[in-house]
Amino acid sequence: MTQDHHIARPDEAAQIASLLNPDPLVGESAGLFLAAPRRTGKSTFLRRDLAPLLERQGKYVIYVDLWADRSSDPGALITARLARALEDCDNLIAKLRRKIPFSSIGALGFSVNLKTAGAWEGTIPDALMLLCEATGKDIVLIIDEAQQSLSSEAGRNAMYALKAARDAVNQSGGETRLYLIMTGSHRDKLAALIHNQQAPFFGARVRDFPRLGQRYTGALTERINTRLAEDAQVTPETMDRVFEDLGRRPEILNDCLRDLILETAPGDEALRVIAERKKVQMREALLAEIGTLTDLQQAILRKMAVDRINFTPFTDDTRQALAGNRKPYSKGGIQKALDVLRDKGLVWRPSFGTYVLENADLAQALREEARA
Repeated sequence: MTQDHHIARPDEAAQIASLLNPDPLVGESAGLFLAAPRRTGKSTFLRRDLAPLLERQGKYVIYVDLWADRSSDPGALITARLARALEDCDNLIAKLRRKIPFSSIGALGFSVNLKTAGAWEGTIPDALMLLCEATGKDIVLIIDEAQQSLSSEAGRNAMYALKAARDAVNQSGGETRLYLIMTGSHRDKLAALIHNQQAPFFGARVRDFPRLGQRYTGALTERINTRLAEDAQVTPETMDRVFEDLGRRPEILNDCLRDLILETAPGDEALRVIAERKKVQMREALLAEIGTLTDLQQAILRKMAVDRINFTPFTDDTRQALAGNRKPYSKGGIQKALDVLRDKGLVWRPSFGTYVLENADLAQALREEARA
């Protein structure tokens, strides 16, 4: 089985594209925030389904993956991509005869030398307003793994600059608009961009990213059955149920199917057994990460997993819940435990907002453990 098993999802792409309109009742003019776990085909869908559809609809699409280079500052990745977009529109910009006033480099300003239009310098809002006017098209800026922006000051400033650009373009009275799509593989981290009044996109909401469905599992069933004997075929129903149990993650399902081919008696039951074994292995590996922690540290992680973005570490109720039947922990003790968990890379907190678990898979495993 190969990992390049792309099944086009035109319906899902059309559904998202329909939200990019100025209608306050059905549109998402504040920004569209879409969350899905890692390895669920999110980035592939953005590049191969959504972006081409938007371009066919006459929009100018700019795609930035903040995980493309984890060693680069997220703010630098955004400005570099905008600089490339300006270069791509060099001839169109030249035709404007510099009639747009550009501000000098300020907060998060950058410059780019255009062959025809000459040197340009300005800010993120300047660049996006220029692109709107030069192209005469609506701009759709897709930031993949947008929560990564909160890992640096430049990245956070870029988010505020994008909000300013959105407001400047959409409130200018012009014919073109700027739409922002922010996606993330960690729902709680993505929510930090909108959670409170300090967040750059306060007032927006996080939606579920469309997941791979039965069209995908049906095509995969046909493909795997060509490798199996007639009396050992897998049914589409079982394939889809197993896929759901695995969190609809293609990579993990492919691992199970590779194991299935090696089974002496493959089929529906064998696939279910393999998938359950894989789930147990993954869950045990995740929970093993916290086995050496103190009781308080483990209690904090479990409480955070359940409370998610609403976790409030220092309230009386939380302090008592962490202690169980014992005397409530002190605020200082909880703060020290949180600092240790941050140092270990288990807890994350941006410059604003609340604490969340760094690993979304660990958070899910702890929630499942709490429900058991």
